[in-house]
Amino acid sequence: SGHDHHRVDEVVEGTRLLKPGMDAVYATVLEMVWPDADAESNKPKVKASFVKTSDWEPEPVMAEQCERAYDVLEPLKNTELAKVPPVFEPLSSKDARASVSTMGLYICSLLRSSLNLSRNLDQRVDAVLLMGGNIRGGEDYEIGSFFSLEALEAEIKSDEVISVVGMPGWLLAEGISATHAGDPIPGWMQYDNGIYEDFTQSPPVITQVAGRPIDPDKIYRVATKISDLTNGQSPPWTKFYTEHPEYLPPKGNYVNIQAELMSYFAGNLWKRIWDSLSEELDEDCDAELYDPQEDEDCDGAPSCNPELRLETLDKDEDGIVSIDEIQDALQDLAGVSVDPREKTLAEFVHEFADATGSGEVTVEDLEIFCRDLGERYEREKMRRFLSKKENTTSISPN
Repeated sequence: SGHDHHRVDEVVEGTRLLKPGMDAVYATVLEMVWPDADAESNKPKVKASFVKTSDWEPEPVMAEQCERAYDVLEPLKNTELAKVPPVFEPLSSKDARASVSTMGLYICSLLRSSLNLSRNLDQRVDAVLLMGGNIRGGEDYEIGSFFSLEALEAEIKSDEVISVVGMPGWLLAEGISATHAGDPIPGWMQYDNGIYEDFTQSPPVITQVAGRPIDPDKIYRVATKISDLTNGQSPPWTKFYTEHPEYLPPKGNYVNIQAELMSYFAGNLWKRIWDSLSEELDEDCDAELYDPQEDEDCDGAPSCNPELRLETLDKDEDGIVSIDEIQDALQDLAGVSVDPREKTLAEFVHEFADATGSGEVTVEDLEIFCRDLGERYEREKMRRFLSKKENTTSISPN
């Protein structure tokens, strides 16, 4: 027994191994009694049991110290990244090493949507797979709550990276089923909401990928942690990719999970700010309403009016939109929860809005965003058409 997160009580080569599991939900009550202290070879009598820590009242001084220690997380908890769609509620990351948790399903689905946002059709990701050990929070979230910056950092380590690998359909199915066939393990595979698993069979069988019946002979594009393909958690994957390392991507093609999702959230929140400005200014130059067949070039035209948008965002009238002004816009225009002590999200949105890469958000950036809206509008129409045609599943974080 090694890095276990579940409870363990077993004898290994004459030694009794006791582990109460993760997050201090349980504790071990251990009694060791030596009936005869004078006997040289006397062995103790050992009694052990697992008990729920919640059955005891917390020690007041220690509880106060714990609360004070957790105060540092409040700014992260108050920073809203996205509303949780009802289909993923109740959101929970508990038992991710023994089941497909709704948090695992949600994060994998967000990643698939994010990775496919700017990819050509022939480069789109068919599935996202993460080991249960990578969904780390062990938390139940309240229904109706938002996905916060604190939740993202609690669930996914900051250095976790993924890449896209080619995987035959038969191998994809066998690899997932192998991790779902026995006792809880770190490699219990989590997947996005385009995958369907038939639990009426034993072991469970994967029947759909990307919302369509699985094709055993098709090579699917799967985003996952590449190291997990050869770590032994899924014997079919370990065998295949150890024998065929040429299928694995080069290390330079890896994507950081947290950075990918933060950029995705930032893009969607900037669009919400933009759309809110459009409503406030009674304009029709956003990705929802702009029609290049009816409107001329948006650059400087009254229908878009980047100057007026800048004037609305630029509270101190210095000609640029600062990170602090983005923070205000997130709360006042996008309507999301923010904390004045935490600016990470505003920094990501500011970076997204900085279309020129100058480090500042100016009227030039807003003009570029205007011009791009026609193309965005057409791409969005095509994406929706193809999504309906292929019956694929994709989620918006809000």
